[in-house]
Amino acid sequence: MRDIFIVGAGGFGREVAWTLERINAIKPTWNILGFADDAPSKASGMLECYPLLGNVDYASENLPGAAVFIAIGDNAVREKVYRQLRGHDFPAIVDPSADLAPTAELRHGVFIGPQAVVSVGAELGKFVIINARAGVGHDSKIDDFAQICPGVTLSGNTRVGVHALIGSNASTVPGIIIGDQAKIAAGLPVYRNVASGATLSPFGTLRLQ
Repeated sequence: MRDIFIVGAGGFGREVAWTLERINAIKPTWNILGFADDAPSKASGMLECYPLLGNVDYASENLPGAAVFIAIGDNAVREKVYRQLRGHDFPAIVDPSADLAPTAELRHGVFIGPQAVVSVGAELGKFVIINARAGVGHDSKIDDFAQICPGVTLSGNTRVGVHALIGSNASTVPGIIIGDQAKIAAGLPVYRNVASGATLSPFGTLRLQ
């Protein structure tokens, strides 16, 4: 089994630990060392059955051979922590119940949650989050540090930019382009391209300030 610690002692971190446990139940793979978090209130103690290891720098320095999973939902903060850490591997974590096509490609740090589907020819950039029950259609491309929330359906040939956020249960028609740092509100159908830095809400497309 390989040592791993999780950065982010919150809800997403607990979900990642649960997924690692589910992987281990099928084949012992990961020795979960605990959680690292920069919040002073999470410097020590336990989170569920795993220890709180201190802040990110402390855990990184004292666990030099361990793999790391960055379980932080904020896309920009997730990238910042990645650039802060050095000398670690960042494995992709795929829930055993997810369906991943053999021709799909994913880079390091990716999370694919329970019952998600990533179809043929899809490409997932580094540290992309595909949450529970989300579907990524054929030949779609999700760029680095983007997040696809629970229940999203991306039809074939969808392109999602860097740091973009697609809210729960949103959906796209085929071939849509969603720009870098764009945000799609929960539950919305997307029928047209969304510009970089824009927010698509029930009230229309707004530029981020």
